[in-house]
Amino acid sequence: KPFDAKFEGVDIGKLIQRVVDRWKPRMARVGVTEITTQPDVLPQISADPRLLEQVFINLIGNAVEAMSGQENGTLAVNIKEVQNISNHPQIEIKIIDNGPGIPEEVSGHIFEPFVTTKKTGTGLGLAISKRIITAHRGNISVESYPVGGTVFTVYLPIKQGET
Repeated sequence: KPFDAKFEGVDIGKLIQRVVDRWKPRMARVGVTEITTQPDVLPQISADPRLLEQVFINLIGNAVEAMSGQENGTLAVNIKEVQNISNHPQIEIKIIDNGPGIPEEVSGHIFEPFVTTKKTGTGLGLAISKRIITAHRGNISVESYPVGGTVFTVYLPIKQGET
């Protein structure tokens, strides 16, 4: 279903930190250590905070779930400003885990509806997340490594008129 996005200025660093903080009790229970790095000051993005929160709850939740039951799981969240495209500053958010990785036959389809690696998953979380990021004129991609570890990278444009 189409979503009714309500855009406003958002501090993406604070939004993601709130999501991470909410996951901390579960991470402690399943033995996952969390490391978040971000600059002291980040430019705002124009976004619907509820929709973006849904994306990061999904990405962080997937990472924590993937690492549950393994020893020494690590979730790294890295947020920074980048200038990959000239004159279009963006915020880059990387969600990195050292879980088992996504099987190669699935990783190319991971953003399609009903594709999942979970026994009980619907396969809709990442498809919806991609739609939300696209609606924010952003981009989401995944790299996964057979030896273990997955990196989801999200790019969101900085609010125009800010630097």
